[in-house]
Amino acid sequence: MDLEAELGVQLFVRGRHTLTLTSEGDALLEQAIDIVTKFDNIKKTIQPHTNELTGKLTIGYQSFFDTTLMYDVLKSVTKKYPRVTLSLFRGTPLQLRRQLINNQCDAIFGLNTYIDSIPNIKTIELQKNKLQIAVPSTHPLANMKSVDIKRLANDNFIMLNRKISPFIVDYAISLCMKNGFSPHALYYVNDAEQALLHVGSGQGVTFLHSMNKVNNPVESYGVNLLDINGLDNDLNFVLGYKETNTNPITEIFVRELMKVHQQKDGSN
Repeated sequence: MDLEAELGVQLFVRGRHTLTLTSEGDALLEQAIDIVTKFDNIKKTIQPHTNELTGKLTIGYQSFFDTTLMYDVLKSVTKKYPRVTLSLFRGTPLQLRRQLINNQCDAIFGLNTYIDSIPNIKTIELQKNKLQIAVPSTHPLANMKSVDIKRLANDNFIMLNRKISPFIVDYAISLCMKNGFSPHALYYVNDAEQALLHVGSGQGVTFLHSMNKVNNPVESYGVNLLDINGLDNDLNFVLGYKETNTNPITEIFVRELMKVHQQKDGSN
């Protein structure tokens, strides 16, 4: 189509070896660029997202902890980004730490005490957590809300195997030592549930996190949970991920986590 004939104006100045725009041609070019830009924006708005984000995200989490928040975030991410693959790894604190250090997990849910020393780590505090004591419901101190740890110096302790969680075991032993005694470990177990079963049968007492999912401890295990006086260490529940993580889905997951977490805080 001959634009000049169609519009009735001269758009070009033609030389032997040159071609330049007239003022009318400049005005037309400006309008044409604006039309093309608007058309591209319309296409992006109404067309399906053919370039939808794809990839894989690996999340680690500690067993026996309340995973409600994690699952809410995972559901939100998969709904918005259905082509993203999510992989879950449940492990011990030591396994999770190694997974994050070796970049085998993009992010992990766990206790701040074994995450925050990892180089280039960022953490988001999700829930307060503290160390408690589980005692048999028949224990002389069972009806107390909190207890001085010294009062348990003569009790047998059911201890978590140090290979499972060296950070927490060392912290618990150090707590006892600071209060003038070394805990007498009657059994070493691999998880909190085994420990509670031993305690419920009257074989001793055990340390337990307040974040542990123990519904109706008296009915389920025959134990009472007591706070420990004077604790100030940081055992809060966090999400940890590396600042150097290059997986773009990690940033999306963190954003969704913050949204869901704020919504939950606002509803409480």
